[in-house]
Amino acid sequence: MASTNRGVTQADIDYFTSAGISVVHSNEQLGGTYNTDYFDKYHGASQTIVFPKSTSQVSTILSHCNNSHISVVTQGGNSGTAGGAMAQQHELLLSLRDMDRIRDLDIVSGVVVAEAGCILETLDEHVRKFEYIVPVDLGAKKRCMIGGNVSTNAGGLRYLRYGSLHGNVLGLEVVLPDGQVLDSLFTLKKDASGYDVKQLFIGAEGTLGVVTAVSLALAPKPQSEQLVVLGMDAFVTIQRTFVLARQLLGEIVSAFEFWERRCNELVVQYEGYSSPLSATHEFHVLIETRGSLARHDWEKMDLFLARLRAEQLVGESRVVRDPAEMEQVWLFRSQMANAHMKSGCMHVYDFSLASKHQHELLRAVKAHLHRHKLYGCEQAAVRDVTFFGHVGDDNIHLQVIADEFGGAVEEAMEPWVYQWVGAHKGSVAAEHGLGAHKGQFLKYSKSPALVDTMKALKRLLDPNDIMNPGKHVARA
Repeated sequence: MASTNRGVTQADIDYFTSAGISVVHSNEQLGGTYNTDYFDKYHGASQTIVFPKSTSQVSTILSHCNNSHISVVTQGGNSGTAGGAMAQQHELLLSLRDMDRIRDLDIVSGVVVAEAGCILETLDEHVRKFEYIVPVDLGAKKRCMIGGNVSTNAGGLRYLRYGSLHGNVLGLEVVLPDGQVLDSLFTLKKDASGYDVKQLFIGAEGTLGVVTAVSLALAPKPQSEQLVVLGMDAFVTIQRTFVLARQLLGEIVSAFEFWERRCNELVVQYEGYSSPLSATHEFHVLIETRGSLARHDWEKMDLFLARLRAEQLVGESRVVRDPAEMEQVWLFRSQMANAHMKSGCMHVYDFSLASKHQHELLRAVKAHLHRHKLYGCEQAAVRDVTFFGHVGDDNIHLQVIADEFGGAVEEAMEPWVYQWVGAHKGSVAAEHGLGAHKGQFLKYSKSPALVDTMKALKRLLDPNDIMNPGKHVARA
C-alpha cells in the first residue's frame, strides 16, 4: 500500500475556503511550531494547515482529501516526542486547535464530553469546579490536547491510580478517512453490545481517522493530598519500598516516581530549581497519596515511613502537605525532560519493562556505549546516560545525551536497545507512541501475527493511505 500524496494545490485551498474552513498557506513552509516537534528532533515540511471548527468541517476535509489522494497529518498541541504529528512529506496539516468546546458534563455520573482540541489543563480546571478531575495528568498538560492524549494513549503521572485511557474513555467521535463520521460517543460505563470499536483509535496516532470528540469518565476530586520524597542509595530499595507502599498505603497511593542522582543534578543545573532533599542520594523517590480524609491518610503515611526506617531503606525523607510546596516538588519532577534537552541532544527512549530489568538496562546501555568508545572515555560523544520513570506501571524513560542527533550514537543504540528490551519481554513504546521512527522496531516486542493484524486494520480503514502515511505500523 503506497501513499500517493500529490500535494495541496490552490484549487484545494479554494475548496476548503469556500466551505468556511480556515486555511493558512505558505509558499515556503509553515513557521512556528507546526513543523517542529517538542524536542526539536523531528521536523516537518508542510506548507498548508487547516483549522476546522466542527466535526462536519473535518468530514469535508477528509472526504476531499481521500477523493483527491492528499495525505493528512492531524495535530493537537504538538507536544509529542516521537514525531507522529510532523508532516514530513508535505502533507496537509489538520489542526484541532479550534475544536475546544466542552459539550456536556454529567455531574451525577461524572462523565464529560469534550472536543478533541480541549487543552488538558483547561479541561481539568473546568471539571474541578464540579469536584471532579481528569484521570490523566501529563507534564505537557498546559499544551497537550485531549484528542492527542487519546490518539497516543498517553499514560502520565498517575496511571498507577487511575489506569489507562483504554479504560477511562467511554466513547469517541471519529471522522474516518473517507469522511464518514463514526459516532460512538457513548457516556455509559457498561456496554456489551458488539465490538468495542473505539479501542482501535486509542493509540492509533491519527493513522485510522481523526478523533474529534471524547467521552471520558472522570475521577472524584481528592479531598486530601500529600507526598513524600525519599532519598535512597540502591535500586533494590526502591522495589522494596514500592511493595510496602502498596501494602501499607494501599488504596490512597496515586503516584510512585523515581529518578536517579544525575537527573536531579540536571534539573538543578539547567532549570534552576532547588533539590527537594538536602543531601545527595543515588535515587530519589516521590510517592503521592490522594484520599478523602486527611487524618486517616496522614496516619497511614506515618506508619509507612516508620516501616521504611525500621527496614533501613531510606536515607532521608521529606513529607510535604502544603499545596504550594507540593506543586513545587511536582514542578521539579515535570521539568526533568526539559533539563535533559537543554544539556544536549537528547535521544529519548520510552519503554515498558519489568522492574527487575530496569536498572539492568541502564547498566547495559552504559557498557554497550563504552564498548563503542562513545561513553565514559576521553572526548566521548555521549555526555550522559540517565533514567527515570513511573515505578507503578513499569514505564521508564531512558535518556542518552549526545553532541548531536543521529550519527554514531544512534547507530550504536538502534536497533540494539530495542532488541535488548524485546528480549527481556518489554515494550518498545510505553506511552510516547511509535510516531515517525519506532514502528520499525515493533517486531522486537510484538509477534508477526499481531503486526500483520495491525497492518490489515490500516488497509481496511484507510485504503488510500492518506492518514499520517509512513508512520506508526507503516514502518513495521
